[in-house]
Amino acid sequence: MRTILWVMIGGLLLSCQNDDNGSPLPPEFSISAKIGNDSADYEQTVFDGGSNKDINVYNPVDNTLLLQSFKNGKDDSEGFWTLRMYGVDIENLVLPYSLTGAEASISWVDESVKKLQAPCAAPDILCFYAGVGVDEVQITIEKIENNIISGKFEGKLYHIRINPTVIRDTNDVTEVVDGAFSIKFQSK
Repeated sequence: MRTILWVMIGGLLLSCQNDDNGSPLPPEFSISAKIGNDSADYEQTVFDGGSNKDINVYNPVDNTLLLQSFKNGKDDSEGFWTLRMYGVDIENLVLPYSLTGAEASISWVDESVKKLQAPCAAPDILCFYAGVGVDEVQITIEKIENNIISGKFEGKLYHIRINPTVIRDTNDVTEVVDGAFSIKFQSK
């Protein structure tokens, strides 16, 4: 009887461990990183492919996967992370697996980018930061299990402006550290 009582008390204490500091638990599925001194932690909220049926969906025919999470938790209006994988057969990888330049890119956009850069304030200009594979960012898939893919990333993201041409500003770079992703996906 005494053992059962201690197990129950231990379980109660563990379940209340977050109550003391009042901070919320991190989201189960998200893409996050530190950019400068700020943390950009965006939770995954799209589990059904979204409006284009491609978000967080693995296509085994061409081995593509588009992972995305939103700053406001509902849409891309305030900011989002996008991790794209091309030609990566995630069903047959030996993990951990480091993605090469041709296999992956990561991009980040936040509504604050438009405030910081005058050319981005125009409504017809798309601005974001992006990095590609080994030369700019290091992306590693660490685990794939039960349709959840997780890993880490770090590196340099360059400012990209599109209207209608693509301009990559090599003088406007942001460093990304402690990047992590854990996203639930579905297969087509």
